[in-house]
Amino acid sequence: MRIILSSTTSVPMYEQIKTQIRHAIHAGELTEGVLLPSLRQLALELRVSVITVTRAYNDLVAEGLVRNDHGRGFVVRAVDADQVDAALAERLARATDELIQAARAAHLTIGDIHGKVEDAWNRH
Repeated sequence: MRIILSSTTSVPMYEQIKTQIRHAIHAGELTEGVLLPSLRQLALELRVSVITVTRAYNDLVAEGLVRNDHGRGFVVRAVDADQVDAALAERLARATDELIQAARAAHLTIGDIHGKVEDAWNRH
């Protein structure tokens, strides 16, 4: 898993970290039992404070996606398949809304959008 932070967005760093880890769990990149990087290790790697990473990890604990094993660190928990499906559907809905807004701003037609989506689908 690779976390990429943006300093040009209004989204706080801890939120960016949390969102990317959540997506990795929902996508199956991080599976049950996987140990997340230590607070200090991730903070150093991302060049943020340990407090920032701690907040992201604690939010993930509150969401039930990871647990804090004393002396071991933060471990990915088993995730309910229905929960994953719902989260992915919500992510797709947000992305679709963003796509439509950007396409309308660029004066694209539904056919233009379809072509671009099909091209991207075939590349991946």
